[in-house]
Amino acid sequence: MANEKSSVTIYTDGAAEPNPGPGGYGIVLMAGKHRKELSGGFRLTTNNRMELMGVIVALEALSKPCLVNLYSDSKYVVETVQRGSVLRWQKNRWMRSPGQPVKNVDLWKRYLEASARHSIRFHWVKGHAGVAENERCDELAVAAIQQYDLADDQGYLTDPSSSRSLNPQLATRVSRPIPLNPGPAVEPSEGAPCRKCTENLVKKTPKPKARKPGQTYFYEWYLFCPGCGTMYMVNEAKRSID
Repeated sequence: MANEKSSVTIYTDGAAEPNPGPGGYGIVLMAGKHRKELSGGFRLTTNNRMELMGVIVALEALSKPCLVNLYSDSKYVVETVQRGSVLRWQKNRWMRSPGQPVKNVDLWKRYLEASARHSIRFHWVKGHAGVAENERCDELAVAAIQQYDLADDQGYLTDPSSSRSLNPQLATRVSRPIPLNPGPAVEPSEGAPCRKCTENLVKKTPKPKARKPGQTYFYEWYLFCPGCGTMYMVNEAKRSID
């Protein structure tokens, strides 16, 4: 039928290192045999803003109304949409409750505009758990952070609450130019801060599992964040199956 919407699968991820700090988002769009990757970075922003920015940019990249299955590891984004919170905030003139304004209003307004013509189903996926496209989005987001001459996130910089969280040391750090072509992103290690919540990562060994037909590798251990539950599957723990 002429009016039938095309089906699109979207994966997104966002990161800020530290949080707040330089941030980026990564996107993978798939429609039939077609695939497209997008990414972008900002000099000073937050993890939540980059998670939401990835969703917005992905939806804005669609040239016509679509049936969208959107996968994100951000509970902030997925649950806000699924529970209808963003529509309640809009109805309440962007107040969570009296005296408590909604954060990231500029992006939530932009999301509502970008999503209006699409039929979207959100799916939450666990981050760093071996979901190939989610892992790719993370790689794109981290690479975007490392680019030279990052843009300003005007919505964050003009938010009165953001200036209170910026200390002089951080201001110096984020204004320093990042070298061009810095090389591959450094994987997290035991004791490093989580990219999502900054809690220190711990090493865990999973229970032995039966190998699947055609499986060529497994992870001997993984890094786990006790703060938010994020799992990191790192190359150091990857073992080949002969």
